[in-house]
Amino acid sequence: MNNGIIIAPEWEDLVTGLKARPEAVVYLLGDTDTGKSTLCRYLVQELSREAVTAYLDCDTGQSTIGPPATAGLALFEDGAPEPLCTALRFVGSTTPSGHLIQEMSGASRLLRLARANDASFSIIDSPGWVMGLTAAEFHIRMIDLLLPDLIVALCRDHELEPILANFRDHPCIQTLRFPPSPSVQIRSRGWRTHYRRDRFREYFAGAVSWEIDLEGMGFHGRIPETFRDEEWRGLLIALCDAEMMVISLAIVETLDIVRGVIRFRAPVPDLEGVSSIQVGSVHLDPDLGFGEVAG
Repeated sequence: MNNGIIIAPEWEDLVTGLKARPEAVVYLLGDTDTGKSTLCRYLVQELSREAVTAYLDCDTGQSTIGPPATAGLALFEDGAPEPLCTALRFVGSTTPSGHLIQEMSGASRLLRLARANDASFSIIDSPGWVMGLTAAEFHIRMIDLLLPDLIVALCRDHELEPILANFRDHPCIQTLRFPPSPSVQIRSRGWRTHYRRDRFREYFAGAVSWEIDLEGMGFHGRIPETFRDEEWRGLLIALCDAEMMVISLAIVETLDIVRGVIRFRAPVPDLEGVSSIQVGSVHLDPDLGFGEVAG
């Protein structure tokens, strides 16, 4: 047992093998409710006792490093529970569907950042979106882009074979298949919705209103087709630095084309360093407890 988690023997063997492979990149693959994030946290905790270890959280629906709709990087050392530092990329949705480019480019940039910060091990917690042709193609391209040394697949049966078969003969990638975690807890869709709502509420606690001039400001992401205020109001956006890393998330209040400003709520003390705004597809309503608005 480890903090109430049942440690499977194959997990311990995996840690032992990884300690002999410095600079290893591990891609955790699995459906929801297979214990993928639990295994990630265990690996990060154990490996960080040896050297700086990067945790790449790419599960934007159940994100733990940053708020929902973001991919996050955290660096750990000496087995400490708190990270040395963190960084976020905005994906713009709580699922990769419709945001494949943002998810893949964000993961790639965060992995490069981990290497630039001398991470000896990088553990990638991939999205639990694995069923269907589009999901399979997404993971195939993610793996091809990130080029991990090892894929650890948590599978109940053969549901991951449409993905794994493509790397069977890859000269640089090894694949291990594990059963789901013995500590896994089945989470309902309602539980996941409440989790995201709580995370958004926590993140935006104390947020204040700001305005930024539209002139000269870069925009990217899922930009609405028109600049009508009603299409922008409530949109979740990211205020990004010059390298498109997240400075802060924000919720659009108004888009005033006549005055040439965008007004939003954000939990930041100042707007220094904002170089561009990335637009997502999530609408939030603070009056509904930061629930996601369909549309």
